[in-house]
Amino acid sequence: MAQMNSLGQIMAKTAVREMRSAKLKGVASPASAAPVVSGVEQLQAAYVVLPQPSVAAGAWMAYRDQFLNSSAQAQISEIRKGAPASNLVGAAEALHVPRERVYELVGLSASTAKRKLAKDEALDPLMTERLTRLGAIERLAEDTFGDTLLASEWLQTINLGLGNVTPLSMLDTEIGCREVSRVLNAIAYGGAA
Repeated sequence: MAQMNSLGQIMAKTAVREMRSAKLKGVASPASAAPVVSGVEQLQAAYVVLPQPSVAAGAWMAYRDQFLNSSAQAQISEIRKGAPASNLVGAAEALHVPRERVYELVGLSASTAKRKLAKDEALDPLMTERLTRLGAIERLAEDTFGDTLLASEWLQTINLGLGNVTPLSMLDTEIGCREVSRVLNAIAYGGAA
């Protein structure tokens, strides 16, 4: 089973790297990544500087991991207390998506989110639960792919097993989170999605 897990992770990482390579070169698929002229392949150089996690992203990931590693009673208490609104910014930066996308996923209007951020208010329990659920899927993707950037890219790439939508687009509902989790577990453990 461990060998299947490793093989599934390698295959998933390779597929995501091929997608990243195609995106960097501005082509639709890895098969057409470099044009061929007179039988000679023209190579394109692409230099990418991978960003270090920002302070906000690092704080979000620490909050997320502490929350997910705590007991059910502690999680319930934290949800009722409300997460700091600054975690919205950290989650957006960690996922490499616009802040407004995270606001949508947790069910907040942009104006309410901006007000909560400006006043350093806590999110209400419903928004906190949605944000921590998003964090749980984010961490599962990171564990599956072994890399935060690969996880972020996978979450934003259209997935056949999810009905040709991005996994991220499904994370605004409990059922969507279960489906994304099912696909991630199939990748990690070599099962069928």
